[in-house]
Amino acid sequence: MTDAPPPATHWQDGWQGQALRFIVVGLGAAALDYGVLRGLMLAGLSPYLARTLSMAAALLATWQANRRMTFRTAAPPSWREFLHYAATSLLGIGINYAVYSAGLLLGLPLWLAFCLGTGIAAVFNFLRYRVLLAPGKAN
Repeated sequence: MTDAPPPATHWQDGWQGQALRFIVVGLGAAALDYGVLRGLMLAGLSPYLARTLSMAAALLATWQANRRMTFRTAAPPSWREFLHYAATSLLGIGINYAVYSAGLLLGLPLWLAFCLGTGIAAVFNFLRYRVLLAPGKAN
């Protein structure tokens, strides 16, 4: 008796499906991030302080959405996993914040600085989160 080859998977189960789901989650997180940013700025916070708080809100939301939807993690959530996710996110957050801040300092509109920072960091984050949340699903 020989071992049968593993069943073929649909593209939705591979990195392409993960990337598509990551984009959907990211768009929702970006809307949350930008909404919190604008709300905090309307409350009187600077765009720099407001962005740090809005990014924290987005981090919490993306941890849950990415583990459930993007990478379909089977294990129950834990503080250890969240802390690892947050630590992994720090470099992406740094990239995002640096590009955002540079854009503002160069005189770009808030929305454009936000989109540039978010877009550039998204590529980095996807590659890192894939390793963390879907270690056995890389294809």
